[in-house]
Amino acid sequence: MKKLWRVGQEEINSIKEAIENGLSGEFNKKLELDFTKKIGVNFAVAVNSGNSALHCALFACGVGPGDEVIVPPLTFASPTFAALYLGAVPVFADIDSETFNIDPKKIEEKITKKTKAIIAVSLYGLPAEMDKIMEIAKRRNIKVIEDNAECLLGKYKGNIAGTAGHMSIFSFERSKHMTTGSGGMIVTDDEKLAETARKFSILGYSTLSAKQDAFKADLDVCQHPDFKRHEIVGFNYRLPEICAAMATAQLKKIEMLVNMRQKIAELYKKAVQGCSWIFPQKIPKGFESSYWTYVIKLDTKKVSWENFRKVFVESGGERFYGAWRVNYLEPFIEGKEFKESNIKYEKGLCPIAEEIQPKLVQLKTNFANLEYAQKQAEILKMTIEKFNGKTS
Repeated sequence: MKKLWRVGQEEINSIKEAIENGLSGEFNKKLELDFTKKIGVNFAVAVNSGNSALHCALFACGVGPGDEVIVPPLTFASPTFAALYLGAVPVFADIDSETFNIDPKKIEEKITKKTKAIIAVSLYGLPAEMDKIMEIAKRRNIKVIEDNAECLLGKYKGNIAGTAGHMSIFSFERSKHMTTGSGGMIVTDDEKLAETARKFSILGYSTLSAKQDAFKADLDVCQHPDFKRHEIVGFNYRLPEICAAMATAQLKKIEMLVNMRQKIAELYKKAVQGCSWIFPQKIPKGFESSYWTYVIKLDTKKVSWENFRKVFVESGGERFYGAWRVNYLEPFIEGKEFKESNIKYEKGLCPIAEEIQPKLVQLKTNFANLEYAQKQAEILKMTIEKFNGKTS
C-alpha cells in the first residue's frame, strides 16, 4: 500500500507550476484565499507548522512573560510549548471523562487575574465545547485559540471547527488530514490579530498586513537604504511556496480525505459495539468529528494496554500509538514550579486525564481504501473476541 496515498499527480503539477513561475509567492496567496473560503473566515496566515501557528497566535493575542495560558493536559505538547516560548505559564485544566477534551468547568476553576488566553484542542478530530468556553472567555475578557491540528472540517453545532474562537490553527504535518510534509495555518476574523500573527511569523516586517498581498509600501520605499524593515522581533516561520503549492492541490480534495477517515471510523465503531470493556471517544449530539484517529478507552482491569496491542498486532493489525503522557509529566517540565502562579507540575494536577491517558488506544484512520480498513476493523473485532471472558 502506498505510504503517502493522499499525494498524486495534482500535487506534482502544482509544485512544478510554482517552480516554473519562479517561486513568486502566488501559491501562498492562493492557498490562504482558498483556505479562508473553505473554513469560512476572513483571514488566513500560512506558516511552516502547527506548532509555529500556535506560537504566532498566542503572540497576536498579547501573551507575554508572566501571563497564564490555560491548556489541556491530554494532547500533543505544542500548546504547552507555545506558552513557554513566550515566557507564559501553562495552566492545565482537566478533561471531560467521555469526550477526552478540555472541560469548560475545569477551565473556569483555573482562571486568575493573570489568565490571558485559553487553548481549546479538538482532540482526535472532535471539536471542544466552544459555546461554553467562549461564554467564559467573554465574561472574563480572555482570548480563545482553537487548536485544530487534528481537526479539519469537523463541525460544532453546524459550524466548521475553527470559526468559534478568536483565532484557530491547523496543521499540515504528514499524519494530518491534508499534508505538505510540514506546514500550518492560522485563521481569524480579526484583521489586527491576523496582521500581528503574520508579522511575528515573518521576521517582524513592517510592510506586512493581514492579507499577504496587501503590502504597506511600494518598492521605491522598501528598497531605499533608509527603509525600516523590522517592526517587531519576529521568527522565520513562513511556509515555503513549494509546500503551499502542494497544499492548494490537497485542499481541493479535502472533503474526500476527511470523508474517508469518517467512513473508516464507522467500521471501527461497528467492530467495538457491544464490548463492555471498550469505551470509544464520545461524540456529543451536534458535534461531527473528522477522526484524525479513532480512539477507544480500555478497561485495563479487564485487558492491559500492552496485551491488547500485542494481540492486535500479532493478528495483523496496524501498530497503533497510545496517548501522549499528560504534558506536565513529560521530562521537559515535570517538577517545574511557577511560584508566582502557585503552580508545580506533578502527579495529581489533573486526575481525570491521568486516569484515562494510559488506557487510550489511537487506531489509525489514514488508509487509502475501505477494503484494507475493513480488514483492520475485522482484526479489531477478532482481538476483542480473543479477550472476551479472559483477564490479563
